[in-house]
Amino acid sequence: MTTEINPALLAIYKKSDYRVHDRACPAFVMHIDEECWPLRDLMRREGVETACFVSAYNPRSEPRTDDENARAQEALRQDVMRRGLRFFEGVGEDPGGECAGEPCLLVMGVSREETEAFGLRYGQNALLWMEADGIPRLMLTR
Repeated sequence: MTTEINPALLAIYKKSDYRVHDRACPAFVMHIDEECWPLRDLMRREGVETACFVSAYNPRSEPRTDDENARAQEALRQDVMRRGLRFFEGVGEDPGGECAGEPCLLVMGVSREETEAFGLRYGQNALLWMEADGIPRLMLTR
């Protein structure tokens, strides 16, 4: 897919911390293109070979109000639940503080096509895609 994403924004995505902090599992941090043993272990426990990490906040990286973001994130959560997919709460954070953290969902057992559809449906530039190897990879949607 051809990218229209600003290179500086793409660099922020690549260096960000992607935290899972749900009460239903031990907290852990993921980084793009780095093996994440806690992710791999969680996927095995859940009996899945794929997952994604997605947010509905700030579509196209254009700031929205807190209320708009909260409504969009709840729509994403409801969408995931309607599909019967298990998920865990998380947040994507820029360790340099250039961008505010955004709540995310780690969605288990979702196909690559469904992952891309989530990104497109909720206007995200990119999201994380994971396979059984436990390595989060950046999936661009623009």
